[in-house]
Amino acid sequence: MDGNTAVFLVLIAPAWEQRKLGELYKEVSEKNDLTYGRDRIISVAHMYFNPVVYVTEDDYLKTYNVMRLGDIAFEGNRSKNFAHGRLVENTIGDGIVSHVFKVFRPIRPFDLMYWKYSINNEKAMKDVLTRSTKASTMMHELVAKDFLNEEIAVPSLEEQRQIGAFFDRLDSLITLHQRKYCGVASWMLGVALVRLGSESGGAFGEMKHVLQ
Repeated sequence: MDGNTAVFLVLIAPAWEQRKLGELYKEVSEKNDLTYGRDRIISVAHMYFNPVVYVTEDDYLKTYNVMRLGDIAFEGNRSKNFAHGRLVENTIGDGIVSHVFKVFRPIRPFDLMYWKYSINNEKAMKDVLTRSTKASTMMHELVAKDFLNEEIAVPSLEEQRQIGAFFDRLDSLITLHQRKYCGVASWMLGVALVRLGSESGGAFGEMKHVLQ
């Protein structure tokens, strides 16, 4: 694909359902029984295995929470892109995270790639996190009960798969082109989520964006 090729996204969707996050996820506190060693420590901020984390002794790994594939964790650091922290999905495989991270596990069938982009999108999740976090000195803290009581618009599983596949492909293209269009995928998904989620009657027509 050359730089003049247009990429079009057409989203013709049925109405999305309003679901409480508590219908989609549950909070878990599954402690590590040393099934997972240092090589399975997950960096939540960057979502990769980070075995160089300093741990005084292996027994300390028992304090770590297990984070399985598809689980999400709250990362409370504020930034210009995430005013109240952000949620990050585990897309790399079962591992462990520090006990300071709250972990939530899906309880309904889901598409991994859709939720990777959706749950981490500031445009889609800002209001939810505004209402379900509280500020502390260095970062925001997520109140699990409030978070699980919040509602979001959710597409059907088949539509999740289609959207997830599209944005995964788009993200791959962005990486291939040395992230020349960094932020495009996040922006497009945010617009799609907000517009589709607010449509009570279903389809809203076409959404187009050109990569030049």
